[in-house]
Amino acid sequence: MSTSIKSTSGGSLPAESPIEDRPETQNRVRDGILRAALIGIILAVVNTIWVTLVEVRYYMLDGSSLPLFITPVFLLLVLVLANAPLKRFLPTKALRQDEMLLAYLMAVISNTFAGHDMLQNFFGTVTHPYYFAPQNQWQDIFIQRLPKGLFVSDEAALNGWYRGNVDMAHAGGYFVHWIVPLSLWGGFFLTLVFLFGCITILFRKAWTENERLAFPIIQLPLALTEPQGALYRDSRMWIGFAIPFVLGLVNGIHTLYPSVPQLPFIKLTDIGTYFTSQPWEAIRTYGMQISMYPFAIGLAYFIPLDLAFSCWFSYVLARAYFVVGRASGLDGPSAAQGWPFLKEISSGAWIGLAVAILWSNRKYIARAFDLAFDPASRRAIEPESADAVEAGRYRFAYLGIFISSALLMGWSYFLLSIGPLAAMGFFGILIALSLGITRIRAEFGTPHEIVFVKPTDTLVTLFGTKAIGDSSLIGLQSMFWFNRGYRCHPMPNFLEAYKMSRQDQEQGGSMTFARTSALLALACVVSLIATYATNYYVTYDAGAQSKALGYKQWVGQEAFAQLASWLKTGQAAGSTNLWFFVGGLAFVALFAYLRTVFLWWPLHPAGFALGISYAMNYFWFCVFIAWLAKLFIMRYGGMSAHKKAIPFFLGLILGDYTIGALWSLVGLMIQTPAYKIFIFLRV
Repeated sequence: MSTSIKSTSGGSLPAESPIEDRPETQNRVRDGILRAALIGIILAVVNTIWVTLVEVRYYMLDGSSLPLFITPVFLLLVLVLANAPLKRFLPTKALRQDEMLLAYLMAVISNTFAGHDMLQNFFGTVTHPYYFAPQNQWQDIFIQRLPKGLFVSDEAALNGWYRGNVDMAHAGGYFVHWIVPLSLWGGFFLTLVFLFGCITILFRKAWTENERLAFPIIQLPLALTEPQGALYRDSRMWIGFAIPFVLGLVNGIHTLYPSVPQLPFIKLTDIGTYFTSQPWEAIRTYGMQISMYPFAIGLAYFIPLDLAFSCWFSYVLARAYFVVGRASGLDGPSAAQGWPFLKEISSGAWIGLAVAILWSNRKYIARAFDLAFDPASRRAIEPESADAVEAGRYRFAYLGIFISSALLMGWSYFLLSIGPLAAMGFFGILIALSLGITRIRAEFGTPHEIVFVKPTDTLVTLFGTKAIGDSSLIGLQSMFWFNRGYRCHPMPNFLEAYKMSRQDQEQGGSMTFARTSALLALACVVSLIATYATNYYVTYDAGAQSKALGYKQWVGQEAFAQLASWLKTGQAAGSTNLWFFVGGLAFVALFAYLRTVFLWWPLHPAGFALGISYAMNYFWFCVFIAWLAKLFIMRYGGMSAHKKAIPFFLGLILGDYTIGALWSLVGLMIQTPAYKIFIFLRV
């Protein structure tokens, strides 16, 4: 069985699928979409509550830190299982694949709002400065200059928030102090997400139809909902499923009853401790960890071989860089402040990657603009053709980008007092990073936590704090919460939704572009409200400094401690930092050039950007294992053996996610953290 996605070289579907030709079919499709919307709303709300409880209240699972979210996959599995009796006994009432996928996608979008690096961070930021100002001595540095109305400042509301034990009635009484910040930031965030959506629509056709990108993340949801249920009848899938399920079951019992032996080496093992002599001790200093997460091995199997090699080899190459730095004296008592300059190298690499993406798509972007606005180009296409339909989408995307960008710039100037040039630089870098992340997800499917790369840090590195100005720095750091880590970025999930839509339409389904877009928009609004409500009541009940074990207090501390440092001492545009930034950019440019000139060149520029990112600390060895397995399978069994192995690796993902989700539910039932199949360090 194969669940790989077929790509086309640029062909387009007709404006409407043949499935909708007859009135009775149209009614059935309409009813199905309404069912999908209703189920999707329920799944989105349930998923938001689940994610908030396990990540904010009890700090377990951390499923929103992964590219394929754990809880929506489990909810989809439950939906498929609940639908099985209907398919057997009441087939006319059963959910179709497109309905289940649309509902699943709404749950996925809720994860991007409620997850680790989005609105969880927001709550850790909006309450932080006024509550912690006295102990950090921030009153005379920036507190009086914070943007008005965007932070919670009432003493009683903040005391209840951090201490907890506030019942719903009293929490509701504090809402008067929250309504303005929540409303203003909510409007801002929806505008930002709309911008991401419009950018996705602009690049959708290029990356889902014109290029043969792997889209590893969508393989499991498509296989789970495949109408014939081939995955569930495949013994190889169940073998793969059983391995992580048994591992997780045994280790979960050990967590609750330590006398039961555990099965080690699944999670992180620091092998850097074995490097004790100079200059190799640099590896120990900066860390080198291995892990064997079954789900990560399963996901990495779908990465093309050359891209997978680039990922793990670049990570090892970074360790060699540390050793060379120690041997040469660059890393020592006289080392330049900031060594090993990973922030600067990584920033240059990711921005260089975005430039390479834009350059390689320059003709496509220009063509899309002409189809959207040039009358001559539009007259050259048939009015009812697929190109005409695409022209309308391009026009919507460009107008949406222009309008949302103008709104964000206005927000930055009037509410945050950020200078126009600083705001343009900030959002320009943010969009560049978003493009790089989205493209990498479509090709690699790997985690994309790049905590080293933040737009404000990059601006300070390039221009210094004096050139940016105090007022702009305060405003920029107020937005720190959504550009800190990018683990649950909405844009890659939008693109994967459109890829699923494309696949469904190729098979005669009803996931049209318009319907998919409408349900994604609905999911955004529902998710914002649900995330606000859940975080609000959970934290007032538990207390941000009391029982809310996963409350992101450190996010606010990072943002405003850094701000205080910049305002007190400043930071010049350092020549050393700048050279390492240029070095990262140059490496990406060199790798991109070599791949175009030499077909044998093995290193992909995106692999380099990922290899020096934070997430590869957790997953590089999993990528290596999957790469090695796939290399042997394809070398000695060919493509047929590769396809036959797919169910096994899908089983690794599904089994690990299932036992992880079940243990999180057990943890909620016993009100204590249970076994976690995956956990980031507290970052």
